[in-house]
Amino acid sequence: MLGRSSYLSSLFSRIFSPTISSTAAASGRWYPQPAYVLRRLCATSSLPERKERSQGGVTLKREEAAPVYSPPRGEKRLGTVKGKGGEMLADYVLFEEAIQRVKLPWKKYDGLTSGERNIYMKHLQSIEERKLSYKDPETGFVVLNTSQLLLNGKCCGNGCRHCPYELSKHRSRPPVMGIHRRTRCMVVDNSQLGKEAHSSGKLAYCIHVYKQGFRAKHMPHAVLGDKVLVAIRGEMRKAFVVGANTHVHLRKHGVPVTDTNNIVLLNEEGNPLGTRVTTAIPAQLKAKVDSAQFAKVLAISNKFL
Repeated sequence: MLGRSSYLSSLFSRIFSPTISSTAAASGRWYPQPAYVLRRLCATSSLPERKERSQGGVTLKREEAAPVYSPPRGEKRLGTVKGKGGEMLADYVLFEEAIQRVKLPWKKYDGLTSGERNIYMKHLQSIEERKLSYKDPETGFVVLNTSQLLLNGKCCGNGCRHCPYELSKHRSRPPVMGIHRRTRCMVVDNSQLGKEAHSSGKLAYCIHVYKQGFRAKHMPHAVLGDKVLVAIRGEMRKAFVVGANTHVHLRKHGVPVTDTNNIVLLNEEGNPLGTRVTTAIPAQLKAKVDSAQFAKVLAISNKFL
């Protein structure tokens, strides 16, 4: 009886303890329950120390537990990659940009003619294949698609068929027929005057064109091989046009076109001011070999297009 009474007393003392009690009797469960502390009856100093255990034995700081995102792509840098056979194809960034530009609503597509639909589908197919051009199904000419025009970086002003840039950047006036007054020209000989103009950034500009049959008020336009009067570094010099930036609608078959209007300066006697032409000139200028002054320009040229 003594052992039984001591067991009951110890059991009741555990249940009705003012500080620590077990939920085994209260919950009706016979397996041991975690002991808890009555916060109202005891101080926080009597709480047992809890040791944090890391799961799996790996400790991870809270700062390092934040999600790691992929780095941003940054600025869109359009480029090309080499495909099969060495053909240059649009990379993925250029392909994404071009495919967004050629999207066409169904209402606009429904209003196209059969020929315009064929051109649109041919253009779309070339972009999906990541090519930079396609062949026109009607004329057979090679046409630059939107990928190539985006790769150029700016509008060329020639009114391209698939120009992705704003219409405000296109030409608002018809193209000129040639070099006229105030047209900037690039000196392509090795004269000291031409080097100074090129290094200073102030190019020579045309102030007169020497052509017969035109009134002075209505100055004609200079084309390849014509003589002009230019202002350069505060001086007036005569020069021959050896390269013309002709508009795409006015170009002639077989005549090369340059990016700038190139000239060769002449001295007071009509001879070339320099001793060598530094760039290639069109071979069509050889037809002017009978001209005494122009023959000297051909003599100092060693590259022809």
